[in-house]
Amino acid sequence: MIQVDSLNIIAGSEGFSLQKNKDSLSRFFVEKGKVQINEIKRVENELIPLWIHLSLLFWVFIVVFIRQSYAFRMRQIIIATLKPQQVKQLLREGALLRQGFPVILLLLYYFTISLFAFLVLGSQYPKSFYFSFGEGFLLLFVAVFLYHALKYVIIWILGFLFETQDISFRYLLDHYLFHISEGLVLFPLLILFIYSGLPLFLYVALIVLLALWFFRLQRAIVIGLACTKFSPSYLFLYLCTLEVVPFVLLYKLGLQFI
Repeated sequence: MIQVDSLNIIAGSEGFSLQKNKDSLSRFFVEKGKVQINEIKRVENELIPLWIHLSLLFWVFIVVFIRQSYAFRMRQIIIATLKPQQVKQLLREGALLRQGFPVILLLLYYFTISLFAFLVLGSQYPKSFYFSFGEGFLLLFVAVFLYHALKYVIIWILGFLFETQDISFRYLLDHYLFHISEGLVLFPLLILFIYSGLPLFLYVALIVLLALWFFRLQRAIVIGLACTKFSPSYLFLYLCTLEVVPFVLLYKLGLQFI
């Protein structure tokens, strides 16, 4: 009886041990992902520098202030982004470019794009940067600003050389309106992405960017075809040079430095 009881005890202990190991494996495969995600979120939240919190708070205040002070103008910009007829209304009034708040909203777009890109690159390639968080973001912000400034200058110069200043100005104005609207849409997604850690908001931001880029490209084709000096083949080459080639070059440069 004693041996039987011992065997039963041993068998029961082994069964308990196997069941415990099985539960551990189940928890590893079933719950490990959740635990790991929570740990990543916690670490990411701890690593967010103070200046990011202060910057986001500053931009929230700026957007709320502009929304309260220039509600009608902001509505005009958003509608003009979606409806080309409203762009003609802005051109007739001519007051948009003489006001300061659209420039501030354009800086918001540069800030949002730069911080989004730096957070994504930092999470996907954590050992690719040899500088601090603030230095890396500032470098990326300057690069984004210089890229857009150089693109605007090239468009203006080409319009002057080919005597298409009106078409070039309309093309630049479309960039101006789209970038402001993109900044207003992406900024809330940036806040949600930072404080939730969910990649869903990043995917939504990418979809929004691609959708507005294709829509802006379609508007650019319509603007170009309205000019009799542009043949379709020249227009295709022009848009590829300004809209597609820079992204290809940035991708190639990114592969070298990452």
